[in-house]
Amino acid sequence: MLKALKVRLSDILNVDLLAGAEVIAGEAGMDNVITSVNVMEVPDIVDWVRPGELLLTTAYSLSDNIEAFNTLLPIFSEKGVCGMGIKTKRYINELPESVIATANKLAFPIIKIPPGVSYGDLMKQVFTYIIGEQTRLLEKINAFNSQIRDIMLRRGDMDEFAELISQALHSPTLISDQVHKSFVFHAEDKTWGAILDRVVPTTINHMGVLADPESTQMRTSFDTVDGVEVKRFSIPIFFEGNLYGQVYIWDINDQINTGDLFVIESATSLIALHIVTKLTVTQRENVHRTNFLEQLLSNKPESQAGAILDAEYYGFDPKAYHQCLILRLDYEDGERSTTSRKRRIQETSLILTGILSYIQQKASSRYIWATKPNEIYFLLEFDPNLSSEIRAAQTRQFVFSLLEVARDLKVEENCFLGIGRAYPGYDKLSDSLHEAKQTVRFQQSSEKKDKEHYSFFEDMGIARLFGSPEIRTDLLSHADEVLQPIMQYDAEHDGKLLETVRAYFEHGGNLRKISEVQFTHYNTVVYRINRLRDILKIDLKDPETAFSIQFALKIRDLLG
Repeated sequence: MLKALKVRLSDILNVDLLAGAEVIAGEAGMDNVITSVNVMEVPDIVDWVRPGELLLTTAYSLSDNIEAFNTLLPIFSEKGVCGMGIKTKRYINELPESVIATANKLAFPIIKIPPGVSYGDLMKQVFTYIIGEQTRLLEKINAFNSQIRDIMLRRGDMDEFAELISQALHSPTLISDQVHKSFVFHAEDKTWGAILDRVVPTTINHMGVLADPESTQMRTSFDTVDGVEVKRFSIPIFFEGNLYGQVYIWDINDQINTGDLFVIESATSLIALHIVTKLTVTQRENVHRTNFLEQLLSNKPESQAGAILDAEYYGFDPKAYHQCLILRLDYEDGERSTTSRKRRIQETSLILTGILSYIQQKASSRYIWATKPNEIYFLLEFDPNLSSEIRAAQTRQFVFSLLEVARDLKVEENCFLGIGRAYPGYDKLSDSLHEAKQTVRFQQSSEKKDKEHYSFFEDMGIARLFGSPEIRTDLLSHADEVLQPIMQYDAEHDGKLLETVRAYFEHGGNLRKISEVQFTHYNTVVYRINRLRDILKIDLKDPETAFSIQFALKIRDLLG
């Protein structure tokens, strides 16, 4: 956002009355912003100075103690005074070297004013210059924003924004869209364009589309290009508390000034509006796509029939194989306020939009999607002539692409994927959707720390039976009941019976094998098995007992 229309102290040296002025100290601070001019002829001026003021003085009040400047200058610097204009040869001849050294250390400019210049005339010229520069900058800003608005009115795209900025500043320009995870790059100078093409991927990886830059302030950095350092300005596309992207400008000619940057900064709110408008259009399209997909995936023939007629519009082949996949974002957000929930919903929506935008650039599979508040439904389509092995390989490639995007966006830990089976035609689409829902629900609810972030319905095995939350609750309760006596004994006696039971089934009741894998004496294993039989009345050789315990262990393995 544009904060102020700033004029640098160095700029006012352009006024006529300062034609013979000389910067005698603190030259490093000549980029300080000047907002007004004041006169200092009494030491207590320190109580009245304001940030951005240029103080004019003859040093009359300090002529008897010129070293007092060494005390005053740090105070002026701390209060934000931009510099000092001094007339010598009247009350003082020259400033002592100690004062000059202090000013240099503080980067506090001291300008020697030509002797015949009156304060009144100088102040008038400086104020006129500041107002004139601000007026010119406003005119420049309005003209540039008008060009941006023209592009928006004729529904131009981000490429035209980048081209406009590049032409205005004669500098290569990249605009990143953080919402849609895309970028555009333009360079008038084709030589520099080709050179910076090698830098752009680094910019994206570390500061742009994928790196999630958090800075909302304009900043400067450098890229080394063919051994030469090139200054890069980064201007955030920040509007109403949201960061939508970045504008990167490479100053290849070292000619971009503060005013130029303010002009571009002023236009970022319009660029943000363009991004939001594009997002709104995307969301509207998604409403229609979601309605279509919900009907197509419905288990009600009458609902599906209407969608089948629209399937041709989306390019779907009724003879092809189709498969449902659900991507879900799950956050454990401890904040329960309405504001925090709204913020989380908004963030989730932007992340899902980013995933969709970026997956379009990476995925080769044929698919259609629809978004929910915290998830995306994908319907994949496969050529009917493909083998099941090739279909499975293509699905895995699509899944891995989604996980790669999630890693790039730093949401992999919150991302869960459930994949249903592939079926020919449209008749069993609802089955594939149900399988995907069941699988992602299981994936999400599992507490196994080593779990993957995706599951295929085919690979779930017995877990297919544990589809609903109610069933999972009942099963876990059953497992706890079966294993409770063993766990209680272990807790009270450090018996390691449960560990031994698990090994017993894993190694087919071979006690010597159990002793080997547990690095435990054979007699110890025998003792534990006898404890189970004699104390807990658990006979592992009894088929019904063995099945009950094995089933309970499997439940705990699958459901945590």
